[in-house]
Amino acid sequence: MPYFAQSICRCVATLLLALVLAVAAQAQGGRRTDILLYQRPILPLFVGIEGGYGQWTNEASFTVTDSKLPCALFTDGEGTGPVGGVKGMLYFNRWFFFSPRIRYETRSGTFLTPLPDEPVRDEANAIVQLSQEAQVDATMATFTFDPLVGIEIARTGLYLCGGPSASLLLDGSYDYTERIKSPSRFTYVATGTTEQGLVDGASFQQYQQFAFDLRGGAGFILRIGKFGLNPEVFYSFPLTSALASPDKLKQTGIVGTFSILYNLGE
Repeated sequence: MPYFAQSICRCVATLLLALVLAVAAQAQGGRRTDILLYQRPILPLFVGIEGGYGQWTNEASFTVTDSKLPCALFTDGEGTGPVGGVKGMLYFNRWFFFSPRIRYETRSGTFLTPLPDEPVRDEANAIVQLSQEAQVDATMATFTFDPLVGIEIARTGLYLCGGPSASLLLDGSYDYTERIKSPSRFTYVATGTTEQGLVDGASFQQYQQFAFDLRGGAGFILRIGKFGLNPEVFYSFPLTSALASPDKLKQTGIVGTFSILYNLGE
């Protein structure tokens, strides 16, 4: 495993160990009241699962190939995908907390670009310009770790949070399709339609191992006994590209999640 990947794994393991030790300390602090002059407050410690959906805008510049020949240059695109994982919220006092999240995110995208017009002959043997466009349907996914910090506003349950994000890039493949736009009466010989798929399940040649983002958002915790219902929306800003130079693929996202949490603290 590369040294950088080992460092990321050690960081995640250290933070998870700190969270486990904090749980133990909370539990022990609540039992040993006989040796304390007063019982210190036991603060909230929420853990639970989350799921949601993301909308991604792709700032891109890359070329796909068919049998090692360049097909088309793509620039920008959009995509959506579900997200899911686990999260925690460890309060240091009544308003400041640390919130690590481990999440699986799908970041698929669709990219369109026009192809150069080609002169062809129609059924009357007249020369017409054939207009086409190319489409890439990219399949991308990440295993993401977000060590965020947050502030709860006046103990209302409403909070703001933010911090860095590190993602392990798990998948980077695409399908490539060409489509006739005009004249509409023309079709491809291979398919008999105005659309033909030329590449299926190819891998991005410049796909990297890691990507880094900055994230910030807002959420609300509705406390019901020991449980918490937690809707949240966050914005993800890319710091690095998923594709190595000279290609580029930076993904900006807006993600909404809903979590069911359990309070191990107070």
